Amino acid sequence: MPGDSFLFVGGRVRTMARLQPWADAVVVRDGRIAYVGDVAGAREEAPRDAEVVDLHGGMLLPGFVDAHDHLACIASIIKVGVDIRGIRDPDEMAHVIGEYARANPQLEVIRGYGWVVPHFPGSSPRRELLDRAVPDRPAYITSYDIHDGWFNTAAMRAVGLDARTPDPDPGSQYFVRDPDGAPTGHAVEGLATRMILKGLGQLSLEAVREGQRLSLEPAASWGITTYFEAGINIGGNALAEPVYQDLLERDRRGELDVRIVGSVWTREASDDPHEVVATLQDWNRRIRSDNVSITTIKMWSDGTMMSGGALLLSPLCGHDSVGHMTFPPEAILAQLEAAHVAGIDMHIHVDADGSVRTVLDAIEAVQRWHGRGDRRHTICHNTLVDPVDLPRFADLGVIANVTPLWGTNHDGIHIELYNDLLGPERAGRVFPYGDLMRSGAVVTYGADCPGVAIDEIAPLIQLEAAVTRRRPGHPDEAAFVPEQRVGLDAALTASTINGAYQLRLEDEIGTIEVGKRADLVALGANLYALPDHEIHQTPITLTMLGGRVTHDAR
Repeated sequence: MPGDSFLFVGGRVRTMARLQPWADAVVVRDGRIAYVGDVAGAREEAPRDAEVVDLHGGMLLPGFVDAHDHLACIASIIKVGVDIRGIRDPDEMAHVIGEYARANPQLEVIRGYGWVVPHFPGSSPRRELLDRAVPDRPAYITSYDIHDGWFNTAAMRAVGLDARTPDPDPGSQYFVRDPDGAPTGHAVEGLATRMILKGLGQLSLEAVREGQRLSLEPAASWGITTYFEAGINIGGNALAEPVYQDLLERDRRGELDVRIVGSVWTREASDDPHEVVATLQDWNRRIRSDNVSITTIKMWSDGTMMSGGALLLSPLCGHDSVGHMTFPPEAILAQLEAAHVAGIDMHIHVDADGSVRTVLDAIEAVQRWHGRGDRRHTICHNTLVDPVDLPRFADLGVIANVTPLWGTNHDGIHIELYNDLLGPERAGRVFPYGDLMRSGAVVTYGADCPGVAIDEIAPLIQLEAAVTRRRPGHPDEAAFVPEQRVGLDAALTASTINGAYQLRLEDEIGTIEVGKRADLVALGANLYALPDHEIHQTPITLTMLGGRVTHDAR
């Protein structure tokens, strides 16, 4: 409980604080750090009844801050069912899906995930192939990056989708169609995928609660003490608010084991920027507890380059179009200005280099008109950034949020996939996470599940990926753009104090310093003494949120 006292000894303490980066002991009292230093001083400071936590040669770190994830809803709703990651042949995908369906006759809807757009003829899956695999009930299979959906004819019928159904956001978020207007079985981007999932009953509050058992409740066991909820439900704000309210009540009952900083979404260019700001301000006042707050506006400025939903400075290999953004430049500028003037931070989804430049240009214009102020706007993902734009992040004070695992041969396909999409020159500078750090930008890490699988959320997996640029568990695999590796110190900074800074919590968490909240994670080994390829195997022995033990594997 927060009123209890603890004495941590027997291992190294990496505080992540500048003035005292290392220590040998920590005392926690009344939910906060009371002492950081040597063992003798800690024993003098600790109350007699303090619980002694022996690190057994391991180490103590600040609790991990996952600065972009979807643990409260999307992760557990999208990354469920049959896993077809790494399968390149569509017929083999259908075979695996069919085997799963036959092995699970009790399921009313067949779900799955893991396919990649370019692996299908014409870069688009069709329902006829999925019909052969699952002829008797609805099936919906999410792409590996969750921006696209593949559905069968039974799913179309179940949700009332046909040639007369309008696209939710024509040209940006839509259904691929045959010449007669009939949907082919491919939904592109969130508003289209939402129609299917909602119609199949996958977005109810009951489904969300069930899914949280997979993605939210284990967070403490991964060492996560705080995370940024970058979009709680692909049903949009109307469906997100009840989920946030439910989390609020759980926290008030003492049932929430992780601190959540949430967001209001804007996903359509037609959204009124001032209404989005007003929604954020309303939620910020009403939906608040010790461990739940709503502080940020999340914008999907684009989708993904591989489906044409992001703006490139030059086309993909074999293509003529540079793609397009979900939001035109004037809509991005209007929303940024409305948030900036209101004192609100933006968190903006950006995939391709043209999209990055467009958003940086908008931020620069808003700062020119209104000054920088204490705004902490974040551009997330940053798959491809033109070298000219790399220093602009630091120059403009823009935070770069990234997912290190994507900078590996993720799912066994990323090296080949991005070389095919971009050619060797651009593929040789993809996921420029090291260059962003070296440019002076504040870089934060987030797993962004469902962009990764649930078993890949753990911060130690992201840390190892950042340090090695290899998939954890594949030490002999080629590193993907090895020039983008970073050191362990830099990776830990991105996972702790930088994440706290992004979320405006750096005065409370992110380092182990006297007076800060006791958000701590104890590891079964000293990461600095391990080979880099063993980082992800390090056991989390104890996690503490504000002085309360939320995970204990001692």
